[in-house]
Amino acid sequence: MRRVGVILAELAEAAAPLSLTKLTHRTGLPKTTVHRLLASMCDAGLVRRTDAGYLLGLAVPPATAAPARPSFAVPRRWYLPHLVELYERTHQMVGLGVLTGDEVTYLERLYGPDRLDDGGEDIDRLPAVQTPAGRVLLAFAQAERPCGTGRAATGAGLARALADIRRRRIAVHTDASDLGAFRAAAPVTDRAGRVVAAVEIGGGGCPGVCVTTLVEQARRTAHALTAAARCLG
Repeated sequence: MRRVGVILAELAEAAAPLSLTKLTHRTGLPKTTVHRLLASMCDAGLVRRTDAGYLLGLAVPPATAAPARPSFAVPRRWYLPHLVELYERTHQMVGLGVLTGDEVTYLERLYGPDRLDDGGEDIDRLPAVQTPAGRVLLAFAQAERPCGTGRAATGAGLARALADIRRRRIAVHTDASDLGAFRAAAPVTDRAGRVVAAVEIGGGGCPGVCVTTLVEQARRTAHALTAAARCLG
């Protein structure tokens, strides 16, 4: 279902019909997979095909179209090796998230034996305020669109926290009740300097974990993905 959502999000953001080639490039999915999913979505009325390309179908009401956001145009084959390298260096949970309305959508998450049992490990979309990746994305979305960031960007306490994240360009959460449990996230920017994704890292219950070192590793991966996003964008 996540792949269907990715295709629908790209079509919702597009100002004109998108060809199969363009959708393949934007989503980073294999061309055969995109073609197969488009055929199924056309049959269901979610997508319609025109001479110029593909559009959202009449079965998709406006309320379900994904809110506008900067497009993360880095294909999976480009970003996945960086995430795997981060995992191999740290053996902690690593992930890549983008903002969809008031939620963070994880494009990828890799887990190790010390994975955090937070109840959301198998969920691809979570409220943005509940995760460091989501808070990073909300922080910069709030700066770009201070009057239109959605319900999650309300409240003086949260506003202060997001302002601190923008200043430090990092979000870190540690759990005092669980020694060693932490999550951190760093922003990925495109050629225009907009934050389009966040690299997240986390671990739990391991007293030997050096949070500072892992945060810096996440920053390095975010910088590498920023370079890729600027090259491709």
